Amino acid sequence: MVFGIFASVLLFLKVTESQKPSIQQEKPLVIEHKEKKEEAKAEVEIVPKMIPVSEGKRAITIATTDVQGVAGFVIPGSYVDVIAVMEGPEEKEEAQHDSATLLLQNVKILAIGHSADDEETTKRYQMVTVEVTPKEGLILGFSTRYELYLMLRQDGDDKIEPAHTHIHEDELHEGVFK
Repeated sequence: MVFGIFASVLLFLKVTESQKPSIQQEKPLVIEHKEKKEEAKAEVEIVPKMIPVSEGKRAITIATTDVQGVAGFVIPGSYVDVIAVMEGPEEKEEAQHDSATLLLQNVKILAIGHSADDEETTKRYQMVTVEVTPKEGLILGFSTRYELYLMLRQDGDDKIEPAHTHIHEDELHEGVFK
């Protein structure tokens, strides 16, 4: 019986002692808390930033899909060409098919995604903010009714194709269909 009481008292002391925070247990908890604060700060710093707009230029955002936005390889500071794929007018449907045109060339990417996106969401962006002149902004704004595609340029490539570079669907069919 004495042994039972002694064992019960030892068990009681052991259980109540493990529930009390000791100095050794408090220190790691504080460190974990600090690490969480540092992680939270890091998340705030990761939020995508926009490159400043150059003097005389404007920023405009367009919607993209993975395919249209070069599969996530576009980053702020990249340069792209913008292609518009347009459907032929209904009244000229038999005479003219769809076409694609090189809408804008050598356009600077200012930002990708939404300003509130975290790093993971930014990698899967569905919006791209580009730098344009006011006239290019009007062209791009009007063209958003069509499918727009971005073509990523190599660093240092500033070659400009002739104005009104385009192709009609009919030209793709030449020599293929009879």
